[in-house]
Amino acid sequence: MKYRPLAATLALCAALAAQAAAPCFTVKLKVDLSGVTAGEALYEVGCARLALRIAGQDKDLQSYDTRHGNYLNFPMPDGSCPVIEATICERGGRVGIPLGALARTDGVHDVTLNFSSPHWTICVDGVQDDDMPPAPDPFAWPKNPKEKSLSPRVKKATLSSPALADALPKMPDSRRIARPIQYWTPDDPNAWVGDVALGTWRNRLHVFYLFDRRHHRSGDGAGRHYFAHISSADLVNWDEHPHAVPIDEWWETLGTGTPFVYKDKLHLAYGLHTSRLTKDPAYPIGATYAVSEDGIHFVKSRRIVHATQNPTIYNRTDGLLGLVTGYGMVGKIWMSDHIGDWTLHDDTIPIGGDCPCLFEWNGRYYLFQGFTKFAYSPTGAPGTFANWTDTGLAPYEGLSVPMVAPFGTNRRIMAGWLNHVYGWGGWLVFRELIQNPDGMLGTKWVPEITPPVPPETFTAQPNQAFRLVFAQDSGNGAALTFAIDPVARIATFADDVADVKLEAAHRAGNFRISNLPEFTSAYPVRLVQYWDKKSNVTIFDVEIGGARTMICRRAGKFKKADIK
Repeated sequence: MKYRPLAATLALCAALAAQAAAPCFTVKLKVDLSGVTAGEALYEVGCARLALRIAGQDKDLQSYDTRHGNYLNFPMPDGSCPVIEATICERGGRVGIPLGALARTDGVHDVTLNFSSPHWTICVDGVQDDDMPPAPDPFAWPKNPKEKSLSPRVKKATLSSPALADALPKMPDSRRIARPIQYWTPDDPNAWVGDVALGTWRNRLHVFYLFDRRHHRSGDGAGRHYFAHISSADLVNWDEHPHAVPIDEWWETLGTGTPFVYKDKLHLAYGLHTSRLTKDPAYPIGATYAVSEDGIHFVKSRRIVHATQNPTIYNRTDGLLGLVTGYGMVGKIWMSDHIGDWTLHDDTIPIGGDCPCLFEWNGRYYLFQGFTKFAYSPTGAPGTFANWTDTGLAPYEGLSVPMVAPFGTNRRIMAGWLNHVYGWGGWLVFRELIQNPDGMLGTKWVPEITPPVPPETFTAQPNQAFRLVFAQDSGNGAALTFAIDPVARIATFADDVADVKLEAAHRAGNFRISNLPEFTSAYPVRLVQYWDKKSNVTIFDVEIGGARTMICRRAGKFKKADIK
């Protein structure tokens, strides 16, 4: 089926005409940011405004400053948080950079404002914030907008309309990631990792992730996610690539998919969540894909190949392509010898929902389905999948939407995102799966992937309870405990309070894993305790006897662990 069928062309004409009439401009400014101590209007053109303000002072913007803009985690030496911020409309039109996120805060800086539908972007010295207003023309724009410099801080302002094609810095084809990849987030101050999709092609592990700003609040709350891309040949050195599937249309917001190989080209399946932005049936919705010949540059196929909006397309061991449905649909497996014309293979899958990941390992089959659901089959034959979701056998251990890919010789690498304390999106986390003789899975840290701080190792004894306590640096609020009960074979992260309520593991709060190995001798408990300055969050990551892992996070700083 065509991505945009001929029957829909006329129906789109009016919307496209409105989009063409919307503003499309670039403003390049030189702004002196020395000694900012108060809010100040800087510049305006049409209904676009550029100003300075002190984050945290306006009660109506407190949530934005704390959560969505993440401004307050970038204070100046005096504790204040000045921000240079641009607005253009009420719905998804606020973008800004905290001055504390810049390499320097004095003197004159290069500031770019760029509106090229559907993106509204501010860039200061290469640091960016971007939002996507949710409709072609959501605000009034004068026919001949007049620009005004409102402050002597503005040393120069140049308006260009239409927008300049090279207004914003371009990412090179590949650039080496200098920071540790474990608990990694993109560079910009309010950028996070959402759902991941990983696969191996030509001996490289490719990790695609939904680029998130504002914890799913971009585009007036629709998320407006798109796929970014990193890869590695050895799991030690990682390269960042241009965005694999950007948003080009006002109605686009992308859903999770999977990479797969077809005709020796790397493909990335993904979903179109178009209904989040419009109910007009003229716009495409469902499963589509992009194609790359070099593993770096992708081209959208412009085809809808299934109705599911979270498609898992994968390479089967028999040479065919498989597809698992997601995004609220009943779990089914389909197959085809090409991309499309799917034949139903198994409609007895006992789980369904978001973001499926089906993988094979030594003849056994495993199916992650979103945040909590998991199924297993000893052969992969139709009708053989068992629901392991509530049995304690599912290898969820604190990550959201984990996915798995083969790498090297008979290895399986798992990655997911650690949920931020303020909502959707967070940190990229890797694991290596362990396959036990009975088919059950364990997890361990990936040997090649070094955390940002050295781990600490404790020794636990068989048949003896083990407990770590982490007190908050401030002395206020609950301590965090990590405990192993070897008799019940459970491990728990929980606040040290009475009647603590346990949650699902993916929330990375208070949760438990079960079916730990029965250790018969002393075993190591390794801990990474990492405070992330960007978020003012501490990450607690443990590996239990090299066989199971758990990860959680808490706001603020914590003291080193006390063993109890």
